[in-house]
Amino acid sequence: MPDMLAHAMVGYALLQFFLMIRILPWVFKQPINGSYWAFSFGLTALSTDIIRMVSRGDRGILEFLAMPMLVAVSLALLLLALASLRLLFTGKLVPLRPIEG
Repeated sequence: MPDMLAHAMVGYALLQFFLMIRILPWVFKQPINGSYWAFSFGLTALSTDIIRMVSRGDRGILEFLAMPMLVAVSLALLLLALASLRLLFTGKLVPLRPIEG
């Protein structure tokens, strides 16, 4: 069984996840760009940790959160990848600017 610190860290990660959901309306008002990938680390870490804890024998709420969290994170990463590809093919992912000076 994972120890109490691991549970506390997953609880904190879930808090961060819900805070991230809370700021999404503000985030989506900004134009999509490469910096949106900053959200991917926390999302993948959270789903990976929950799945690992369940696979090591943890039961309870994490057992029920593992699959929905994996699906949600996978969908978020898919949308992020598709948006990045669209930016790449339209030439907006890495804007080319002349070097001044």
